[in-house]
Amino acid sequence: MFLPAPDESIWVGVLRLSLVIPTARSLKDKRRVVSRVRERLRAKKNLSVAEVGHLESHTRAILAVCLVSNDPRNVRAQLDALAHEVERLVPGSVGGRTVSIFPPPDSDFV
Repeated sequence: MFLPAPDESIWVGVLRLSLVIPTARSLKDKRRVVSRVRERLRAKKNLSVAEVGHLESHTRAILAVCLVSNDPRNVRAQLDALAHEVERLVPGSVGGRTVSIFPPPDSDFV
């Protein structure tokens, strides 16, 4: 039987980053950049990071970053800061970004 704590609050945030890597001449070059970004984000915070799109493109990549917290404002602030961190790590690489924040679907505490 599931009994949530009286102060329990779960919010899941997903950051979708569209990366452009014009200097990559091969998939190996692109994956080197993507791997550096992924490892940097994982080391900075306890996050899930995956390359989810443009897997065979030499110059483009889509990264998804997932974060769980008890405060939706905290989720947004952290994901926005991560997007800026990627921009500093690989200048000019972020072609677009979206942030989605939501409670788990089976949650009673919206």
